[in-house]
Amino acid sequence: MGGGSGAGRPRARVGLGATRALAGFCVAALLVTGGWWAQQRARAKAWAAAVYSLRGRVVAVDPGHGGIDPGAIAASGTNEDTVVLAVSLRVAAMLQQAGAIVVLTRTGDSDLAAQTEGGPTARKRVDLRSRVALINASAADVVVSIHANHFSNPAEHGAQTFYNAQRFRESKELATVMQEQFQRVTGETRRVISEHIDHYVLNHADMPGVTVEIGFLSNPREARMLAEPGYQERIAFAIYRALALWFARLPQAPSPAPSTPAVPGATAALAPGGGAVPGAVANPY
Repeated sequence: MGGGSGAGRPRARVGLGATRALAGFCVAALLVTGGWWAQQRARAKAWAAAVYSLRGRVVAVDPGHGGIDPGAIAASGTNEDTVVLAVSLRVAAMLQQAGAIVVLTRTGDSDLAAQTEGGPTARKRVDLRSRVALINASAADVVVSIHANHFSNPAEHGAQTFYNAQRFRESKELATVMQEQFQRVTGETRRVISEHIDHYVLNHADMPGVTVEIGFLSNPREARMLAEPGYQERIAFAIYRALALWFARLPQAPSPAPSTPAVPGATAALAPGGGAVPGAVANPY
């Protein structure tokens, strides 16, 4: 009897220790979970503030090429001008939904040099000048020119952001945020920002801006992805998210609404809350 009674006491102590350990684990789990939820709430609040910072902002979105200039062409036949227009329309729809005013340099397969005489070079020169005239007349807060890349080595891939800090130092800040979002949202690029570009729009626009090369049409896999609406939506969301985060760091005073400039082929500003942008799909993020 005495041996049996003595054997029971250690088991009781073991049971009490296990209970205390379990209680400690539960408290720790609650603290960790509570911290996680607090972090999520903080992130959601910060993102809501970033989206709000887009209200009243004027954003110029420039889909590259168009008309007689298809831009780069993939081996599969996918044209740069078609892909970048699809992405640009999605970006415009997201920005409008957030309350921004969007100015598109084109909304279809056209350029801004319809009445120009002469060859492709002369027409391209007029097109670029007209784009910049439209962008500057809009008094936009920022311009994003959207393109797709092409290179002799088909292994090259990934979106990349270019800027001209000699014009506006804020352009580098935007490029940094933009590249971070391409990496985060698409998971398809390890490229870094670069100012090694001689782009007419960046060189002559009267506001900060970036040129984004959303991928390489010379890479067969990336060319297929760029032609897919789902991936176009991810690229567009990365651009939209970057603009929201960038504006959130700037003074909140909105720019005045743009007037419609008298430029051949000019696209009127798309006001917030306006009609659906053709080709745009709902934002799934």
